[in-house]
Amino acid sequence: MDADPSLKAAQKTVAVKILSPTQPVAPAPVAGLPYTPVEFEGLTVTPYVNGSGRLAYSIKARQMLAPRTNTKSNNSTEVAA
Repeated sequence: MDADPSLKAAQKTVAVKILSPTQPVAPAPVAGLPYTPVEFEGLTVTPYVNGSGRLAYSIKARQMLAPRTNTKSNNSTEVAA
């Protein structure tokens, strides 16, 4: 992804197919950013050779979520006394 407005859409975007039984809803835009940040759950990337012989990728996800705002790491080094 690239936020450069001079690039064509095909040069700066990626399509992600969301394989969900319900319609995903994008989170609210964040002021000051050129695009809305999201998290994908169950993301898979499958490379393949397309009809013109070029390498391409199929990108799929199970779910699209608003990004987490928690900055606490799961790899805590604290030891309980």
